[in-house]
Amino acid sequence: MEDRKHTSSGVPTFDMIPMLMANLLEDNRILSAKLDAINKKISASVGNKDDDQRMDVTEAQKYIPGHPAVQTIYGWTSNNMIPYHKVGKRIYFVKSELDAWLSKEQHKSQDDLQLEAENYVNSHRRNCINK
Repeated sequence: MEDRKHTSSGVPTFDMIPMLMANLLEDNRILSAKLDAINKKISASVGNKDDDQRMDVTEAQKYIPGHPAVQTIYGWTSNNMIPYHKVGKRIYFVKSELDAWLSKEQHKSQDDLQLEAENYVNSHRRNCINK
């Protein structure tokens, strides 16, 4: 980072903006990688049980059946459709919470839906007749 050019007054010029942006993006990438490494070390040192394993978005994407797109998972978090935790700007998921969410999201069979519809219609017929 010491090889970055500076004007004699220490103020960057307009011509330096692309180089400065490239340097900022690279610094951001390096810092992000270091934060990820620190978070993984913290998770490992806490000695979490397997069910309490933390996952980032890409790990959750690989874990969820059907492997939905990462953007889909972000959409689910925005609509509070999936359990997640947010620390700063980082989102993570807990394996046991995802397991509970996945088991709750099971779809009903055609027979179950038919029975539920019949019960609904019958209960509303009684209410209409009694009025």
